[in-house]
Amino acid sequence: MASALSLGLAACSYDPVDEDGAAAAGSEDVSSDTLSALIASGDDLDTVKDLMNDAGLADAFDGNAPYTVFAPTDTAFDALGEDFDGGEARPALLAILREHIVPGYLTNDDIAAAIERADGSVEMQTMGGTMLTFTSDGEGVRVTTTGGEMSAMLPAGMRGANGVVYPVETVLKDFDPQT
Repeated sequence: MASALSLGLAACSYDPVDEDGAAAAGSEDVSSDTLSALIASGDDLDTVKDLMNDAGLADAFDGNAPYTVFAPTDTAFDALGEDFDGGEARPALLAILREHIVPGYLTNDDIAAAIERADGSVEMQTMGGTMLTFTSDGEGVRVTTTGGEMSAMLPAGMRGANGVVYPVETVLKDFDPQT
């Protein structure tokens, strides 16, 4: 397997906008919006937006450091069930959000190229410490946690000035709701 570090370093060098805020050559689908703005305007991402604001990540996601966020949809959070409803579940949900953030600006092409170079799969560590494994299933990229939680990434991420947001259909966290 390829090193998560090599994938991250290659992705961090990507500069999607120039100093005037215009999209760089070959990046027509890049918005000048920050990650915070992309998440705030994303469909079915209200839970991630609220958690981002609660965790104080909105400021970080408005900054210059690049991140890639695999943002569970509201439907994915709803599927967690009653153990994750209400104010007492907020700390667990905030911890879960960290498991969906990786450093660097990772486009679909970056991830696909890393998978190809690594003969089929590549790993990356989240800000929360979980290892995510990326594989190609012929129709797109799949991301899996060490515990086996799996989600198909949507075909295109929302690319912004300082990162990429991929809405995912599953909460990617190995967790025990009782802890």
